[in-house]
Amino acid sequence: MANIDALEVIQYIEYARLLTIHESYAKAFDMYLNAFEKFPGVKDLYEDEFRIVIKKFNDVLVSADKIQDIFSNFSRAISVFSENVYLLNELGKYLYKFGYYSDAWLQFQRALKVDAGFVNAEKNLNSVKNLLVERWHFRMLNDVIRNETYRAAIHDVIRPTEDSILDIGCGTGLLSLYANECNPKAIAVCDSSEVMANIANTVFNDYALDQLIILNKNSTMLHDTDIGGKCSVLITELFDAGLFGEHILTTLHHAWTNLLLENAKVLPSSAEFFVIGVQCNELINKYQLCKVTKDILKVPFLNTHILLNDESYDCEDIQSYKTLKYITEPKSVTTIDFNDINNIEDKLNNSEPTIVQMTVTQDGEINSFIGWFSLNLTQKYKLSTDPQSTTRAKAWQNAIFFDKIPQRVKKDERFVCKFSSQSGKMTLLPETNITITRVSPDVIRFLNDLEYLKKITSCLGLACVYLGQMTEMSDMSIVDLCPFPFFGMQMLKRGIKSIVCCAKTEFDKSFMDEVFKANDIELSKISYLIGDGWNQDSFGVEKYHAVFCNMLEVGGDIDLRYKDVALYLKQTRLLPGGLFLPTKISLIAQIARCDSLDTNNRLYDKNIGDFKISQHLNKYQSSQNFCLDYSLLDFIPLSAPTDLGECMNMASDVINVAIKKTEEANCILCWYNIELMESLGEISTKRPNCFIDGTAFLADPHIFMRQGDIANILHCVDSDGSFKLTLDVEAT
Repeated sequence: MANIDALEVIQYIEYARLLTIHESYAKAFDMYLNAFEKFPGVKDLYEDEFRIVIKKFNDVLVSADKIQDIFSNFSRAISVFSENVYLLNELGKYLYKFGYYSDAWLQFQRALKVDAGFVNAEKNLNSVKNLLVERWHFRMLNDVIRNETYRAAIHDVIRPTEDSILDIGCGTGLLSLYANECNPKAIAVCDSSEVMANIANTVFNDYALDQLIILNKNSTMLHDTDIGGKCSVLITELFDAGLFGEHILTTLHHAWTNLLLENAKVLPSSAEFFVIGVQCNELINKYQLCKVTKDILKVPFLNTHILLNDESYDCEDIQSYKTLKYITEPKSVTTIDFNDINNIEDKLNNSEPTIVQMTVTQDGEINSFIGWFSLNLTQKYKLSTDPQSTTRAKAWQNAIFFDKIPQRVKKDERFVCKFSSQSGKMTLLPETNITITRVSPDVIRFLNDLEYLKKITSCLGLACVYLGQMTEMSDMSIVDLCPFPFFGMQMLKRGIKSIVCCAKTEFDKSFMDEVFKANDIELSKISYLIGDGWNQDSFGVEKYHAVFCNMLEVGGDIDLRYKDVALYLKQTRLLPGGLFLPTKISLIAQIARCDSLDTNNRLYDKNIGDFKISQHLNKYQSSQNFCLDYSLLDFIPLSAPTDLGECMNMASDVINVAIKKTEEANCILCWYNIELMESLGEISTKRPNCFIDGTAFLADPHIFMRQGDIANILHCVDSDGSFKLTLDVEAT
């Protein structure tokens, strides 16, 4: 009988495989399920090929826009493979992709309950949390100066039992809690984020504030009937680093026209935006190609800046840059009276630029402008984000206007610059007769990492000798998959036949062409892989003498796609005896305490006064933080750096680490050591101006460590090479 069953199973599976070969994925899917339902004992044997069929079937359904069918199929599959972490995770990914974020959250959590070490599910859950609640909410709510000043101003403005309050962009509802302390006649709040509106509603319920009106809408979609009639006080904090970037002018214009009484008050009542010229190479190197690199590439007159979508400025914590010099006096760019609709209309309709005359205070070079603002909440209470002020509000970062062409100046010299707010955000207008070339941020970061370029250059002689034993230079073909093919370019200058390289955008390709031409390299020798549409098949059947592949993302994680491509090229497209670079990338970890990581990821109720909101907001804490510049990060190391092994072949493990300092640990910091070629030494990514940032895995809750203790780092690795680190509470 058993033999008959085994034969029948094989018939089912063979037929399912035949259907798969003929791309009849729907029938193949059904056939596999039929086999598993009839013979449950065999399902684990054929799970991997069944999941491949599901993926191919889903691709077909996505193309046919049959989204609900995908979810139905997952439901059927999970009913057979109950608690299968891979299926739960894949279902979550599709739910996330099509906007069902809360449902996606549940599936990722289900997977983690089955296997807490499943890295992909945790990374995906972090993505959902970061999407639903942006990290600046934590930073803003943890700013005591901002909270106390708003609270005092609100108490200063509101007339008990008389005023009706409208809180626009309410977030967690904290400002409305402050307003409720004043016993107003009514409070209405709105937020365009469903999650934030729900959090606010939960917070209000905790304090039995059932009479508040809560609306999950953009305020510009509201009518006065939605909020119980026109209001007498509007409270808002819809400001970004550049003051106007969150559409505060459009919001207030609509409110004055539709939602406010004629004699209403807006809090804050007015604002002013300032700029100052600064010199900081560490800062501007993130945005512009530096002079040394331009000289190396032989493009000294090419102004090459990052392509940052439609943004006219970026945001940074300027006070972290210890080498920054203020080269000019601060100057006011614009003032705005939020209680004057005519002033607001003038700002919205004005197309004329604002000419700002700057006065130089010391000799130096101006290579960017820093922007900040002052909020006059009332006549009595003010907030400022001035980076030079010790009492600044830290809820907002500073604006970086990075398109300033570096300019040498002398003390007392004067010059003008032009700003505009016509687009709804503050913009530094370009200087006349100046052309700027745009490239991806990865290209700028890579090429401005002069230590890494120097390390690559130091490999060239040995690489040529090594490869010269294989063939003539003129016959060599190389793959260079770095953000810019610096190694490949240097080898082309030494006479090799050709390179294959990648360019994220057409802008990057145009820039690379410009550099190649400046170095007298024939463009016919370069083949480009552009965008993200290429894969392993794009390399065809050709074999290569050397492969240089960067498999690290700028943000600090391993790029799994590039890792797979690198492994494929090394194993199948590299000629016998060929050169593969880097020869080794090692993961380094260090247990530490870093308070700023908590500020951006965990709310402490002590920072908001007498209320309790953390229990609701901290559900959205992330377990990992990316894009950390260790040269700017204040932290206390609690252990020595620990080598966790090579990134190409990591495996789950438990690592014992000695604690060097008594302190609460809240993170494991991570970076990489890169060895380009054997015997040439390693270069760490934990250094200033590195093109690869650091990451941190966050401990929740914090863990008290004593000097002399042995802590355990749990190193979890998925089959695709993604990893996470956690501290073992029981073992510390």
